[in-house]
Amino acid sequence: MDHIEKAKTEIRERWFENHKVKSIEGEKGLQRIIWGAEGTNMYQINYVLAGRNVFVSGDLGDAVYSLTCAATLENIKDFNLSYFTKKLSTSEHPKYDFDSKLAKAEIEEYFIDMCDVSDINDLEEEDGELFAELTSETEEWSTCDQFSTVIYSIYSNTSVDWFDSESASYVSDCGKKLSHALISYWLGLQMVIEQLEAKNNQGGD
Repeated sequence: MDHIEKAKTEIRERWFENHKVKSIEGEKGLQRIIWGAEGTNMYQINYVLAGRNVFVSGDLGDAVYSLTCAATLENIKDFNLSYFTKKLSTSEHPKYDFDSKLAKAEIEEYFIDMCDVSDINDLEEEDGELFAELTSETEEWSTCDQFSTVIYSIYSNTSVDWFDSESASYVSDCGKKLSHALISYWLGLQMVIEQLEAKNNQGGD
């Protein structure tokens, strides 16, 4: 199970375990939806669907999504996570979290492939030194932007011919994991839609 699927499971089964649509006000074109558990604001998300925008606020932070269609639940139902995230205009949280273990593993896989060796210990001395320098930086930084900056600094000073700008670009993206908060904004809307549809199918008020 990859990071996205693990995150979806955690958010659905832990963060939103007891969540329901606490209130929904307005009509298509301007709706306010409160998604949360009764008696607490923990992990609560407040959605405002206005025009072509989705405004998010609450315990999990603030964000704005700008859509190319009307921001209605009927339209959003068909948006997968990737598509919805591409519509992000601004967010309190960084789009990606940095995972040092993942970054190290991805850099190792990249070096094995690029240097045509079966094991990372088989690297030639110069390549091995570059690998060690890059992977040591995964322990030094906590954000994707910080890590990316230092990788391009290493690229500018390395004497390893094959480690070009394309390689630096690839390595600078290693360790990126879509923020749990952004996954939760999308998943919350999908669960809102699921609950409303189930209620309508049961003839609930």
